[in-house]
Amino acid sequence: MTTLDAALATCVAGWLLFQVADRLLTYRWWWWATTDVLPPPVHVVIPAGLLGAALTTGGPHLWTAVVGVLALALGMRHSGLAPRVPWTIRRGTGTTRGVRVVCWNTQHWDESVDTEDFYAFLRGLDADVYLLQEHIYNAGVHAPPIPVDFRERLTREFPGHHVLVSGQFVTLSRFPVVATPETGAPEVFRADLRVDSVPGAPVLSTYNVHLPVHVFLENPFRLGLYQEIRERVESRNRQLDQLIDDVRVNECPAVIAGDFNLSRSQGDIARLSAVATDALAANQSLYPVSWHRGNAWLRWWRLDLAFTTRGARAEHYRFRDPQGLSDHAVQELVIDVRKDA
Repeated sequence: MTTLDAALATCVAGWLLFQVADRLLTYRWWWWATTDVLPPPVHVVIPAGLLGAALTTGGPHLWTAVVGVLALALGMRHSGLAPRVPWTIRRGTGTTRGVRVVCWNTQHWDESVDTEDFYAFLRGLDADVYLLQEHIYNAGVHAPPIPVDFRERLTREFPGHHVLVSGQFVTLSRFPVVATPETGAPEVFRADLRVDSVPGAPVLSTYNVHLPVHVFLENPFRLGLYQEIRERVESRNRQLDQLIDDVRVNECPAVIAGDFNLSRSQGDIARLSAVATDALAANQSLYPVSWHRGNAWLRWWRLDLAFTTRGARAEHYRFRDPQGLSDHAVQELVIDVRKDA
């Protein structure tokens, strides 16, 4: 084995160890959350590149090839890629047969955009249910947000909807509101809706979610940065646990959607997937992303997620361009709601 072969073999083995550590340490060790700054595609680009380099040097040794292929397979889960085969793609109905839901992180409401354009865009989405986040103004990354309250304007703009406001969360519903149960998680707002127009499914629970940002793309030597990351990681983990517990005992069909501030399908999402179904199965994009819509260099992440449970199922799911009004794309779903089997 040449020096180059040995170096490539070491790199391949090192990357496999990183992938294994990722599965063992995610959610269990707060510091590991800093690896979220890696763009998701590196999880397949690096092992594929190492294997390609080994091939150009005369072909990898058997164990190097096996380790490289295993690292590539493990990395696929975190790559952001959503490969499809024709029979796994659900074709959305595109009709009003189901419940039309849109979910959007508005990026501090209308603070930095034209107010009339903002409300015109919201009305144009024409949804049965709106799950909106960041009904607040920005006071800086490390400062508490500035509270706002635009309930009166929302009531005028959406006369056919019930208007619910809870801190940064706005839920608008064409359907009557049955209850707004507490979940125990400050960054989750639940509203139960009586969906009279869907036979056999009288109540749909909606979870409007915005989990804390836990890693900042900034100076890594800033005093206090890592203590802040630790506190935010612990906070988001507690809230995710509370959300999962609430979903697990909720007997109603439900849609759980919002800005989860996750860079890839890590352990957090695997835990949520144990009690709910990722709507991604109804999306036809090979590489779906939702952030950063205003910066091509940061457009690698799907931070906005949607899940359904029990009798609710996503028949149509796509990301819509926010037309410069936010750095997050709009999640648009058509939910088919039936009795829980």
